[in-house]
Amino acid sequence: MRIMIGTPLPALARRCVFAIVLAALPAASWAQPPAPTPCAIPDDLVLRDVRLPAAREAMARDKVLTILTLGGAHTAGDTAEGKSATYPARLEAQLATDLPGVRVSVVNEAVPNQTARDMAPRLPGLIEKTGARLVIWAPGGRDVALQLDPAAFRDAIAAGIAASRRGGADLILIDPTFVPSPARMASIGPYRDRLRGAASAAWVPLLPRHEMMLRWSKDGTLNLEARDPAEQTRVARALFACVARSLAVPIAAALR
Repeated sequence: MRIMIGTPLPALARRCVFAIVLAALPAASWAQPPAPTPCAIPDDLVLRDVRLPAAREAMARDKVLTILTLGGAHTAGDTAEGKSATYPARLEAQLATDLPGVRVSVVNEAVPNQTARDMAPRLPGLIEKTGARLVIWAPGGRDVALQLDPAAFRDAIAAGIAASRRGGADLILIDPTFVPSPARMASIGPYRDRLRGAASAAWVPLLPRHEMMLRWSKDGTLNLEARDPAEQTRVARALFACVARSLAVPIAAALR
């Protein structure tokens, strides 16, 4: 069985788009209806049985849900032609619809050139500053680019998980993007393995973004060889929408 999210778009995208897929401009006022999403999420990749006790408690008490999103160095607003199309904006809009009566805020604090080891010590302060009770973290982009020790990367992820919990926030992790390059995929593999291991050991949900993108590439939803700028914009919008929806569904289910 496949969970359908809207209607598949024509094949889209190129490699450079996916290097910036989940980093986004800081959240502002994004209160608008969620747009339809163009991807089908394979049933075996859907996040299930997600537990978000800190976010659930805050929402039940104050009717407020604040989410802190962390990602890579780049922003994607220009590529998607506007903040309203970015991943945090899509997530905020979708959750506002899925959780009526709750004031939803998604705040992005992506900082350029941050490795996982750089980010982990900053998490408690960012959680305190934003008041977030859910953190969504997509580590690995900078670590892969610098070819840092994968074992040290795993230790940094474990430290980030512990830091989130000390800060009183739940955590969802997102694995690295898929790029249609055998050399690039070979370099990403060890980091994906370490990330999965750290998430599994700490019982932290991990969104399999990499495998989702690979399957969307294979089934023609995303054409990773496209060169046309208009198609690049469409794929950025489509991919943000798909990933945001794949997060919104399990988050809303955990908080209802």
